[in-house]
Amino acid sequence: MDNNVLTTNDIKLLSQNPSVENKGNTVSKITAYYNGNKITEKGLKLAEDIFRIMVEDIEIKVREILSDSLKNCKDIPRDIAFKLINDKTSVAVPFIKHYASLTNEDLISILEMQNIDKQKAVAERQNLSEDISQYIVDKCPEEVVGTLISNDSAKIMESTYDSIVQKYSGSENIKKRLVYRAELPVSVIEKILNSLSEELQRHLVVSHNLPDNIATDIIEQVKEKATLKISEEYSSDKQIEELVHQLYESNRLTPTLVVRAICMGDLKFFEYALVYLSNTPITEVRKILYNTQLDFMIRNLLRKAFIPKSMFPAVFSALNVIKDIRFDCRRSDRSSFIHKVIERILTFGSAGEDLSEEDVNYLISRIS
Repeated sequence: MDNNVLTTNDIKLLSQNPSVENKGNTVSKITAYYNGNKITEKGLKLAEDIFRIMVEDIEIKVREILSDSLKNCKDIPRDIAFKLINDKTSVAVPFIKHYASLTNEDLISILEMQNIDKQKAVAERQNLSEDISQYIVDKCPEEVVGTLISNDSAKIMESTYDSIVQKYSGSENIKKRLVYRAELPVSVIEKILNSLSEELQRHLVVSHNLPDNIATDIIEQVKEKATLKISEEYSSDKQIEELVHQLYESNRLTPTLVVRAICMGDLKFFEYALVYLSNTPITEVRKILYNTQLDFMIRNLLRKAFIPKSMFPAVFSALNVIKDIRFDCRRSDRSSFIHKVIERILTFGSAGEDLSEEDVNYLISRIS
């Protein structure tokens, strides 16, 4: 005999002992019958009447079993569905997450309940529409938005990604979920790339089919940061000059590495880099750099070293910060120094430089 078939013995047992176990067993069997192909119109009405009784049951366990049993059914009466949706979290969440016949209007009404567990259940639904994804980003807390991003089946428009990036620019959790999403538009990757940790940048390279220029840029940034960490450990001019010499000989002494160094307060590295790139003696380099009143001489030195003009503002900002706070790379707080350099770059335009927003973002990306 099929164990899922409801028998007269089941009804008798339920009437004699209406325990949670017997009620749950009855619900499971009725649901299997309701969801089957052989149900009659009379049987359909009877099953729905029993569901209406069970959805009001005082025992939450019975309602949990009912919810779990009905979540994979199709087109159950809406009054039953909304009784389950408006029930306690343990009853409602499985049903909200899996019941396929909910409309977008139904989902919005659930999101408007301001119950974060129910909101997350909506965000976890399979094949969530673009409209609901946008609504979640606009109206729901960060935790729910994070759940949405981790739902790879959810449809998310590029404009919705833009809203996420703008709204949660400082959230490491959201950035991580974006990076770990199965597919991510290149435009989104470009927007968040420079604010990611090295670990997340590496994951982007390994897990996403990135354009060559973006993948190369990530790899180069990781290399540059690693190189400057080595430079921090050196104290003598001789050690730093040897490091710069090695980089120069292997064609790894790039303009971005050199500019990153000065913006991090690594003055000695920057000095010796200019020595090799411009073929200028160290005494002359220092003489020019420390006389910041003669900007044209610094500009000429940077040109000789083939530093792009777009990077000049970052160099001048860093040199001015060094001058203002008498920066000592062995004692000063590097993160504070970098922050001051970024502030200078952001205000550089008012000092007579024509600096576009793209230039500013690029310069900051070389530092951070």
